[in-house]
Amino acid sequence: MVPTAEEFDVVVIGGGPGGYATALYGANAGLRIAVVEKDRVGGTCLHRGCIPAKEFLETAHVYRTVAGAKEFGVQVEQPVVEFSTSQARKQKVVDGLWKGLQSLMKSRKIATFIGTGTLGANHLVTVDDGNGGTTELHGTHVVLASGSAPRTIPGFDIDGTIVMTSDEVLALEKLPGSAVVIGGGAIGLEFASMMSDLGAQVTVLEALPQILAGCDKDVAAVVARSFKSRGIDVRTGVQVRGHTPNSDGGTTVNFGDGEQVTVDAVVVSVGRRPLSDNLGLQGTAVKVNERGFVEVDERMHTGEPGVYAVGDLVAVPNIVHPALAHVGFAEGIVVIKDILGEDPIPVDYTRVPWCIYCYPEVAFAGMSEEAARALVAVIQHRRDQRACEHEGDHEPADVEGIAPAEIPFQAEVVVVRLIRAQLGIAGVGEALGWVDPGQAG
Repeated sequence: MVPTAEEFDVVVIGGGPGGYATALYGANAGLRIAVVEKDRVGGTCLHRGCIPAKEFLETAHVYRTVAGAKEFGVQVEQPVVEFSTSQARKQKVVDGLWKGLQSLMKSRKIATFIGTGTLGANHLVTVDDGNGGTTELHGTHVVLASGSAPRTIPGFDIDGTIVMTSDEVLALEKLPGSAVVIGGGAIGLEFASMMSDLGAQVTVLEALPQILAGCDKDVAAVVARSFKSRGIDVRTGVQVRGHTPNSDGGTTVNFGDGEQVTVDAVVVSVGRRPLSDNLGLQGTAVKVNERGFVEVDERMHTGEPGVYAVGDLVAVPNIVHPALAHVGFAEGIVVIKDILGEDPIPVDYTRVPWCIYCYPEVAFAGMSEEAARALVAVIQHRRDQRACEHEGDHEPADVEGIAPAEIPFQAEVVVVRLIRAQLGIAGVGEALGWVDPGQAG
């Protein structure tokens, strides 16, 4: 206990999905909670990610519907997009949700401190309000939930006009006439799809052999064919080499083996980086890996007793951690249950539902068909190898070579059930809401 610090059961650094979910669940359990947030509660998801992106994707959906109305006998003029109106609607939606979240947190008696929070020794959190003032908080437990920010790449300095990340795209008042999207993952394809639907000429540059690298190849191929039919130029297996701004506006992007494309704007969408740089952590045993992620165990414990971490900030053992809002929610519940002395079930990251809201939409839960088949092949190989070693023994061949805990139940069923969940069709993201991830395998 620090005599000058205000005392709480739990101090949460970061007011995004992982942070506010932790706070709300803890407050419901009767804990005294403080949340430190440098901007506005809601985090990337509410202000610069999921919510605003989906509003613009809905604008694209409405535009496609109206533009194709004649096919259904509905006679309308060719629609025209006023993107500033869509931007205003987006902001109205975001502001309404933000105010609702603020009210909810206030009703649960969660104390919110605006500023940058840093963690020092003995669970002391110092809040810098940015105007020279500081506040000290002490938590019996501390939860790190500072989130992430868009990654950038060398040679593409973000200026917000020609070169942008998702943050800048979501603040545009007018869409560019043409754009290069660097990165063929979920976020990149959502922006490519939206801009193309609203009239921009779009080129997607992806370094890997296929877009949507985490998806089955046949699903990625469905999206690639759709994009091609809509005039989106998708290039895979290419490296970007930089760009040269043009005197009359726009820039020329160099990629591949001497190829170029001249566009009005470049959207850099190459993943996200953890915001761990400003957490302090001096005098603590919290471990940060070489990529800046805070290392945690299955119950979200860091290396410092009583200090947890959740959300985009964390690295979990033996698997790539999904940077998704609902993952942060689930991790926050695990943390509070652990604090309360319960026996929480750890998040099973192999069963997390994913939705990608490009057109056509993609949704899946669990491993890809390729990964599942590889796993089954490894199991079978180990069984066969063990059977050969014990040829002539009376020991059954199907129990050797791998410990029972390492064999996933119904491995063959995993392949069948998850292929069906991984579809590239309109509306499948909503359909996945009916799937129970706990039954995905």
